[in-house]
Amino acid sequence: MPQRKPRVLVLSGDGIHGESETAHAFEIAGFDADIRTLNELMISRVTQEELTRRWSAFAIPGGATFSDTLGSGKIFALKFEHGLGWDLQKYADRGGLVLGIGNGFQILLRMNVFGTDLSLTTNEAGKFSNQWVRVIPNGARCIWLKGLGTLELPVRHAEGRLMILGLRRPEILSRMERQGMMCLTYEGGLHGSEREIAGICDPSGRIFGLMPHPEDYIRWSSHPEWTSATNRANSPGQGLSLFENAYHEAMRVL
Repeated sequence: MPQRKPRVLVLSGDGIHGESETAHAFEIAGFDADIRTLNELMISRVTQEELTRRWSAFAIPGGATFSDTLGSGKIFALKFEHGLGWDLQKYADRGGLVLGIGNGFQILLRMNVFGTDLSLTTNEAGKFSNQWVRVIPNGARCIWLKGLGTLELPVRHAEGRLMILGLRRPEILSRMERQGMMCLTYEGGLHGSEREIAGICDPSGRIFGLMPHPEDYIRWSSHPEWTSATNRANSPGQGLSLFENAYHEAMRVL
């Protein structure tokens, strides 16, 4: 009997434009991927129970949802919360994995998945950033980063500076450190992000949001310096490791 594959639900529509790349990365890692728009899910009235039963992982790719008119991810997060009403923490508690990339990370923050008083705002330089960066996994909490060393990944965003708002900053930082949430940082800093944070996970380690784009580096030939080692053209890129970690965890739970 063929081995059952885990499935991933990848959102699209409303300004998301990384769904194909994200689904492809999951598929290379071993998942079967379903790409659905938020409107489709709402019209079909897909319930929290159905999400848990049908999909081992759920991903919100990058883009510029609703053109970020009222702030990155805000409108999409409201539409998601009121249109579907899914509780992603409960989904994770029952074995689900959640990934938010770029604008998807901003949407998770708007939904307070990682707690309140966290926000992604305009880069310190005040302009759009399109470059490759080195990021460092920290701690052992995040399932997506399990066993990984320093990664080189592309970033493409104008609002990638993570800030802690209000007077509770020391308390929130202490909580995040204690719970192992600050799981990915920029090497050398970028955009003035708090504690050089490039990505955070929830206390379970199953919900992960990050600004860099691992789905765009699943092959060595995607790297701008790949021609310096053409013999490696068919080798995997470092971003694939995150999706492989998710696959191994999904298979463990399946």
